[in-house]
Amino acid sequence: MTPMREEEQFLEYLRSRGLRATAERRALIREIFAQHGHIDADSILAAVHRRGLAISRATVYRNLELLVQAGLAHKVRLSGRSYLYEHLHSGQRHDHMACRCCGRMVEFVSPGITALLGEICRAHGFEGRQNQLQILGICRSCADADRAAGAPLSQPAAGADLHV
Repeated sequence: MTPMREEEQFLEYLRSRGLRATAERRALIREIFAQHGHIDADSILAAVHRRGLAISRATVYRNLELLVQAGLAHKVRLSGRSYLYEHLHSGQRHDHMACRCCGRMVEFVSPGITALLGEICRAHGFEGRQNQLQILGICRSCADADRAAGAPLSQPAAGADLHV
């Protein structure tokens, strides 16, 4: 889907919910769609400020959430209250591994996981429409640094390692 088409899709989403398509919102959306990879709200805020736009942090967060609700962005939890967002591209599917120490994000595609998810859905008489897999852990670099420092490996909260 082209950025212009995605912008129109988002504007239609806003209209359907009685929300306005302000000039600030349009500029912000264009900036978000121009980004590649994973971004955080502060990076978006800095980018729009560099362009001379006076957009608040709250406006950035509100619109990122609206993009997620509209199905045009994906929200990836790193740890605690830290999130990254990515612009979703039609037909491109991948999963994530996130380091809870340094925030490194790894995207991966696994035909085996895709097949397993299909098998699970069929076994339960379920038609899967969308899924997301996120593995939270510690990357090799952070684990090696912890070992070299003699520190115990950072331990995430119980039950927080895997989000399906």
